[in-house]
Amino acid sequence: MENRNVSLLWPSEASKEKYMDEIRLSERCKTDLGVDKIVQSLCIKQKYADGIERLLLQLCDDTDVISYRLDILENFIGLPDMTGDLEDMLPFIQKLESHNSVKHVSGEEPLRKIAWQLEILSLYTECVLKLHAVLVQYKSRLSAEGLLRLLQYTEELTASDHFQAMAAELPEFRKKLQSMSSVTIGINLDNELKPTEAVFLSIEPKPFKEHKRSLVSSILGLKSVDQSYQGISLFHSILQNGGSALESALFKDLESLFQAAILPIGSALGKYIHVNIPAITMLELEIGFFAGAAKFIRKLSELELPMCKPQAAPPSERTCQIDNMTDYILSYSLYRKHQEINLGRSVVPNDIAFGPQGRVFILTGPNQGGKTTYTRAIGVAQILFQAGLYVPGTAARISPVDWIFTHFSEEEKPNVNNGRLGEESKRLSEIFAKATGSSLILLNESLSSTSPADSLYLARDVVKGIKVIGCRAVFATHLLELAAGVDSINDEVPGDSRLVSMVAGIEGNNADARRADAMTKRTYKITPGSPMGMSLGKDIAQLYGISFEQIMDTLHKRSLTGDE
Repeated sequence: MENRNVSLLWPSEASKEKYMDEIRLSERCKTDLGVDKIVQSLCIKQKYADGIERLLLQLCDDTDVISYRLDILENFIGLPDMTGDLEDMLPFIQKLESHNSVKHVSGEEPLRKIAWQLEILSLYTECVLKLHAVLVQYKSRLSAEGLLRLLQYTEELTASDHFQAMAAELPEFRKKLQSMSSVTIGINLDNELKPTEAVFLSIEPKPFKEHKRSLVSSILGLKSVDQSYQGISLFHSILQNGGSALESALFKDLESLFQAAILPIGSALGKYIHVNIPAITMLELEIGFFAGAAKFIRKLSELELPMCKPQAAPPSERTCQIDNMTDYILSYSLYRKHQEINLGRSVVPNDIAFGPQGRVFILTGPNQGGKTTYTRAIGVAQILFQAGLYVPGTAARISPVDWIFTHFSEEEKPNVNNGRLGEESKRLSEIFAKATGSSLILLNESLSSTSPADSLYLARDVVKGIKVIGCRAVFATHLLELAAGVDSINDEVPGDSRLVSMVAGIEGNNADARRADAMTKRTYKITPGSPMGMSLGKDIAQLYGISFEQIMDTLHKRSLTGDE
């Protein structure tokens, strides 16, 4: 039992070691997909933020690990009382970790070390017993392998002779220590009232306390009804270094007294010093992770935004099927602004279907029509899934990816030497140097920094390369000709990752084009289809009064058109 660990995140030590140093999302990708907002949504305490972010950035692609976590999260969601009880344990585990992480106790005296070790072991037994009690209470309703393992671990641990002996002895040791909270000293004075001799009279179980009292009470040493002791002077701080010979002698005698009483406790504690404290302290982040996720998922459900437990598909399938997927980041942002918003009516869902019928989406549509949101939502759903979390949607079946690459042009900060196109090309080259058939590539308005003709030429080569790699990808673009030519690229380039034209939906409006309320309505629905031969740039121009008709109308009113 001293060497075993039961993790809620890792089904085996081998899986934990495999991903220990893995970071598979770049800083740029982290920014493009809004990973910081995912972390914020999951954090019940800010101290867990770094650990949760690391779990997301690891992008675990082991389906056994993912399924292990999903089952645990399902229990946390389905048992809110258990989640609350485990969350209530976190301060105790945090205190244990804080005490145990201190490498050097103040001072090097054996007595202080013994007292410190006793405090750590007492916290440890308290945490184990509390954890065991919570899991036993919900035993009949637990189904997740990880929680059942942890229950078995605590059952075996608390039933062991070693633990039971420790749990029985520690209170007695603490009682002995607590009986030495203060000492009474007798001091002999000479004719000039200077101290000449001192002796320890007794060791008391309670510390003396200083109380505010009247001058008369101080002089006479009177006690009030609620005071256990009154001195006849103020308390004075004791400085062990640089004191008088009398003080040095007193402290030496005090050490001897304490040693006689405490060293036997130290000897008795020796048989417990090898308990596996990290097995309990590592659970703090893990419980915090699942408790935070369960609470936020329940909150989204209350706001009528469906979150589902995805099924893990083999990596070789290279699939991602999500029914009624929504953008997690958008939902979180809306929730932060409007706590009681009905997200089910505020966020438009879309189906996702990566598979043999198409793994490379060429997404076109109007400005502000949802292309960027859709592209980001796919990446975020993949991150959530691979962290072992529910994804926004009503049903999902997903294959893990080994890498996620993003190229969102609006975030570009061109190098003065390379220019924007040079920077874009460099980043795209880096993607092709690392991407595999199991990767996910998300491009948002890439290669838009040059002429339309050059953009189209370069974009065709990029999507041809993606098709050859065989990975999943989304290319959100204004290049209608690129989407219109997917069939010819599919025929021309080998590989089983077919290109599909996807369109952000709109509803036309044939009213007076010069009226701002005649805007074409965006539906934010993304569906397969041929690219529309239009853009909503005209609508935006109309909205802000800069269409040619509106400009002419303004100039006419200013008498600048030459008309009579």
